[in-house]
Amino acid sequence: MTDLPQPTETDIHDWTDPRSFQRGERYYRGGNIINPRRQGNTLRARCTGSRPQPYHIKISLDPKGIVRGDCSCPVGTGGHCKHAVALLLTWLHEPNRFKTVEDLETALGRRSKAELIVLIRRMLDSCPDLETLLELPIVGQTEEPPVDAEVIQRQARSAFAGVGYDEWGALYGIAQHLLTLVEIGDDYVEIGRWRDAATIYQIVIEETLESYGMVQDESRYLNDVVDRCVEGLEYCLIATEDPLRRKMLLGALFDVYRWDVDFGGVDIGYQAPCIILEQATPEEKHQVAHWVRDALPEEASWGRRAYGHFLLQLEQEWLDDEDYLRICRETGRRQDLVERLLALDRVDEAMAAAREASDYGLVQLADVFVAQNRGHVAETLIRERMATSRDSRLMVWLKERALARGDREEALALTERLFWQRPSLQRYQDVRALARQMARWDDLRTGVLARLTQKGSHTLLTKIHLDEGELDRALQTLEQRHAESRLGWRDDGLTIRVAQAAEEERPREAIRLYAHAAQALIARRGRSNYAVAATYLSHVRDLYRHLDEESSWETLIAQLRDNNRRLRALKDELNKAGL
Repeated sequence: MTDLPQPTETDIHDWTDPRSFQRGERYYRGGNIINPRRQGNTLRARCTGSRPQPYHIKISLDPKGIVRGDCSCPVGTGGHCKHAVALLLTWLHEPNRFKTVEDLETALGRRSKAELIVLIRRMLDSCPDLETLLELPIVGQTEEPPVDAEVIQRQARSAFAGVGYDEWGALYGIAQHLLTLVEIGDDYVEIGRWRDAATIYQIVIEETLESYGMVQDESRYLNDVVDRCVEGLEYCLIATEDPLRRKMLLGALFDVYRWDVDFGGVDIGYQAPCIILEQATPEEKHQVAHWVRDALPEEASWGRRAYGHFLLQLEQEWLDDEDYLRICRETGRRQDLVERLLALDRVDEAMAAAREASDYGLVQLADVFVAQNRGHVAETLIRERMATSRDSRLMVWLKERALARGDREEALALTERLFWQRPSLQRYQDVRALARQMARWDDLRTGVLARLTQKGSHTLLTKIHLDEGELDRALQTLEQRHAESRLGWRDDGLTIRVAQAAEEERPREAIRLYAHAAQALIARRGRSNYAVAATYLSHVRDLYRHLDEESSWETLIAQLRDNNRRLRALKDELNKAGL
């Protein structure tokens, strides 16, 4: 066992994230790892979890440490999950549990033909579905005929047949089945049989995309399958000189790109447009541009803008300015349009285009004007829009622009406007920070607090007083808040924050707040409310003990229990909390 390195706990920490490490440690200590074994430099095992069937894990090591891994759980790609952590911790602390087994090729290589036939029959008896694999080609055999497209299609379709997509591990199993076909395509690439490889890649892509809309591939298993196929098609394209074959390969790549755009953009086969741009000749780019135009949706949409971006990239070498601007307008590429108009010094047209944008779109375009040394124009556009819009992002942009210009007076005025537009503690802090830089905070603060008081903004005032360490004022405004509220006393976070702040300086006030919050929760009924109320009452008990007033606590808890003696769930939660 000593010839294979044992990563330290620090190594395992670095391999994963803190949450997965903590959970993986629990899985290790809980004995969830089943049948751990070592196969060369790879550790393998199964790990029980919340699903009915165990997950399959493998981790590869080398003298430098952990190299790569994989797990069949939904987040196991790369082997950074809690199940992989449990396996690595088992290897670290209990290496003797691992059974050493031969690698697959060695184990099969020492078998005779008759033994292999018997072994295969046993496998088929155990898993009859494997029999369909017998029709797949064995790449590298002499005088092997061209790949049978119908066989590959049948195999790809069988991956999706009879599977409940919501079942545990279904997508992982489908992806593994499809990757078996992809690896055959990779084998054909290795021996230079590009046409056979391309046939397999295309069929796997087509069948995967055909069924993609019926599944929720949150773990991107099927995305990874298509990405692998797209990478394979690139190798085929690079190695192919025949114009017709190249057109077919480019068409296959474009079909993946078009499917992704039309589906809404899930980044499946995301490399496809880049491969086309890098590998297509100018004549071929003309052909792809024609396909793009045929695919353009008629209505304005994200898809139309996405196609427009690709079209500009395809034709950038021969487009003149007017053609470029026309495509931008036709496909809704407003930012590209404004950038080119400004580069041509056609500022009035750029402004007209910007005025047609949404509020958020205008903010983005304002940065384009600034980048083109037209900041004053951007400010004019933003100010115009502010006259008819209350979108705070416009004012935020103008404030940041004023700061960039060094105009702190305007920045402060805008920051105040933002605060009064939607008062919040964060915006109050923004005003305070800027006003302090200008030595104007003391006077400004007095006016702000007076206006908030006049408006009855007791919640915000309480937050402000807490933030500024004014406990007595926070208690006062909190009291006013409760008194004026139709809901009366509440168990919300602000009350508890004030209570926590008051524990040392005003313990009796803290007791009062915790007790009110607990009673409000009890009045709402429900075990979860009772559990939270018990935590607040624990604070009350501790504070009374600190004041050496144990009798006051006993009186309070006895009265509370008596007043709510019919609430069995409350009694249970109080008992759990030791109250």
